[in-house]
Amino acid sequence: MRTIVFLAALAPIVSNGARAEIVAEYRGVFAKPESSTQSYSFDVSGAHREYGIGVTAVLDAGSGSLRAIDPAGQPVYQHLWGTRDSQERARLPIAQPGTYALAVAADNARGAWRARVVALPARAALRWMYASAALLAAVPLSIIAIAHWRGAAVRYAAAGALMFATGRALWFAGAIALDLTAKYALEDAMPYAAFLWTQSVLLGLWQGAAATIGVVIVALALRRLREKPAHAIAAGIGAGAFEMLVNSALSFRGLAIMFGGGPKSDMAQFRQAYDMAVTPLLPLAEPIIYVMQTVCGAGATLLVIYGLRARRAGPVFGGGALFAAALTAIGASRTIALFGPESRWVLVAVLAPVAALSYLLARRNVPAWAERPVEGETALDAFERLHGPAGE
Repeated sequence: MRTIVFLAALAPIVSNGARAEIVAEYRGVFAKPESSTQSYSFDVSGAHREYGIGVTAVLDAGSGSLRAIDPAGQPVYQHLWGTRDSQERARLPIAQPGTYALAVAADNARGAWRARVVALPARAALRWMYASAALLAAVPLSIIAIAHWRGAAVRYAAAGALMFATGRALWFAGAIALDLTAKYALEDAMPYAAFLWTQSVLLGLWQGAAATIGVVIVALALRRLREKPAHAIAAGIGAGAFEMLVNSALSFRGLAIMFGGGPKSDMAQFRQAYDMAVTPLLPLAEPIIYVMQTVCGAGATLLVIYGLRARRAGPVFGGGALFAAALTAIGASRTIALFGPESRWVLVAVLAPVAALSYLLARRNVPAWAERPVEGETALDAFERLHGPAGE
């Protein structure tokens, strides 16, 4: 929690520095199949900036399109919609100031659509993402160092990394089959928007189950993980730290592509600029999200391992529920972004109550773990485990 407060305190320092803003946003619903054309307008005062457009359409029937038209009446952008979901982020060519139009055409369509025009930040602002990638590396290393200083051996954090890798492998193996099953069984049984919500929830629940199984496998294989709550907490921190380090490496790789020139560089810069336009203080949002995920994972890991140690199913299922809640929230935030805010701070808001619950449950269960006798230990053994060797 202190790490999150520290990151939030950096907000005045780490800024986008580019006056990124949403210029216009329109949405609509075709309640029944209809064929029509509707026009919307937005004003551009400065053509010296770069602009982008994000378009989403989820149709249960028919097709449609969206065109952007400049002040001279010339089309500068077009996106065609088909049945199911259509999403695109693209540059919007703005050559002159004035009033631009968005023409939305429906052809026997039923569903919903949303268009968002954004003024992109200056390219120089993208270099702030180096600070974000550095934070993604520095935060987990600092957390592991603090945990080690407080008595948690690094090997238990390494066991947490193994838990994370095992859980992800199980999730990937089952997610493909689950995704295909959901598509064939549910896609035509409900409105497509409802199917997307159902799909994100099912995948989140399975990812939570896979993470729980990964913890159980490693904890049963490594008996010392079940001896002290500090070991379990270190494992949970290690899992989150490993994920953050992997994402930091991927971020640096993406930045190398972004600023390395070549055909991929320009598109990578546009995508990053769009993300910064819709997410204020994006360089801080990503580290805060992963810190919250680590808090959730550490609390869930502690509950699962405590349940294994106490031979009680309740804490194991409780830890699995925490895993599932956090991971389902991540999937749900992507679905929210279809027609709601695209900001990454939405995920922060969704994860915050889960992280708070994880922290409170961890605080509640650590004393219970410490006071519960270990199988086969004597009263003297229990005293020394809680207070150190007698005579010291």
